[in-house]
Amino acid sequence: MLTIGRRQAKPRGYHYEPRFHDPEADKRRRRSVRIQRTNASTFRKTKQPQFIAIGLGLVLALYLYINADAVFGRAVAGVSALFGG
Repeated sequence: MLTIGRRQAKPRGYHYEPRFHDPEADKRRRRSVRIQRTNASTFRKTKQPQFIAIGLGLVLALYLYINADAVFGRAVAGVSALFGG
């Protein structure tokens, strides 16, 4: 049923507080257990740079495929000029 302009009641929240909890011990434990990465650049969270590199490689391959005769023709002419072919 569609209700417009009327808010539904939210579910009752849940809060649990342990009986034998020592917040100071938690703070001490967090300070003593700090994990440091040796090289942060090797642990990237995303693979975006890899996708960009692959995309640029595909664009280059497409360009070479479309303009193969012009690109390789000039390369062959340059190499033949160098070696006297």
